[in-house]
Amino acid sequence: MKQKIASDAGFTLMEVMVAMIVMAVVGLLAWRGMDVMLRSKENIEARAKQDAIYFQLARQFERDCQEMITGTQLTVPPYSAGTKNIWWLRRNSETKLTSWIVVGYGITPTGLQRWISRPLNNQSDALAVWQPLVRDPDLASSDMKVSLEIPEIITQQANVITNMPAVGKGNDTPLLAGFNIRWGLKNTPFPITRSCLAGTSL
Repeated sequence: MKQKIASDAGFTLMEVMVAMIVMAVVGLLAWRGMDVMLRSKENIEARAKQDAIYFQLARQFERDCQEMITGTQLTVPPYSAGTKNIWWLRRNSETKLTSWIVVGYGITPTGLQRWISRPLNNQSDALAVWQPLVRDPDLASSDMKVSLEIPEIITQQANVITNMPAVGKGNDTPLLAGFNIRWGLKNTPFPITRSCLAGTSL
């Protein structure tokens, strides 16, 4: 009686090649999926970091505005607004002594900058720094240092909020001072907007 000879178990060359192609495709898809996930994570982290900077800017702006002096404290206008820059005098909350600082926000070739003066401990010092900025708000002052810079903000529109009476007309109500501000972002259609009055925020 004839016996059957068992054939060698194994894969043909074609089967091996097909399996390798399938593994390569699966590996490529997995790599692309991981790459998308990593890029998404980086984008989310970058956006969260940028949003934190914008939040810091908004909080700083509101704090500066809340500390704006009234027009009667130094007998000078408490704010000065130009086409590029806005400035105001505010109380220096970092010291217990009576002193002031000048703060400003403006657009430069490197984006939005916040400027701050040295502490001004007496009226003559305050007026020496302040009066040139009242005359020309868009003046670049070497007395200021940059405390915040955001390259992604490329435009600034500021409107003064005030109930100052017209020339020759009296007004017994307390004078209000503040700003509506709009910062335009690079490559983003939605601006950052804030409004504030001296002593509070809106």
